[in-house]
Amino acid sequence: MGLTRWLWVRHAPTDPAGRIIGHTDIPILPPDCDHLARTAARIASADVVFCSPLTRCRATLDLLRRQRPALPEATFHDVLMEQHFGDWEGKDHHATRAWDGLDLAAMADLRPPGGESFRDVVARMARFCAQNGPADAERTVAVIAHAGVIRAAVAHALDLPVHRGLSVAIAPLSVTALTDHGASGWAADYINRI
Repeated sequence: MGLTRWLWVRHAPTDPAGRIIGHTDIPILPPDCDHLARTAARIASADVVFCSPLTRCRATLDLLRRQRPALPEATFHDVLMEQHFGDWEGKDHHATRAWDGLDLAAMADLRPPGGESFRDVVARMARFCAQNGPADAERTVAVIAHAGVIRAAVAHALDLPVHRGLSVAIAPLSVTALTDHGASGWAADYINRI
């Protein structure tokens, strides 16, 4: 199998107003035009585009496509949605207090009622890459997704302890480039490039 280059793009900025937002659908804020243009240029080589179906990712993809009309049509995958916070979705962070006093390892394993843990998201991204990477060998794949999903992809690709993925900064409209070399393993070309 040849190498597959993955370009992971976080959606444009949002304003969750202090609420826990995972699967909750919220709009994007108008992004900085120069930043948007840089992001679009970084994914211009994409042969394949995957996207989370949530509005913030769809709207970001639309903006990127205006910058780069030649981007391929996207395939939308529910598996690319942000971590599902279950019963905590839409609740105020301070009111929930679920993470208070937890270290990163405990945070990675914390599963909200009706939701999923970050460890679950890492496993989800491992399956997604394993299912889609071989079909796209020798190609560049752009993925428009969420911070948690991209952190999970980094943790999977670099074989990090799961909780270390939570310490990776992923800014709005940043690009993270990971290359799957098949049996030789993965490489991080860059992470959180703005």
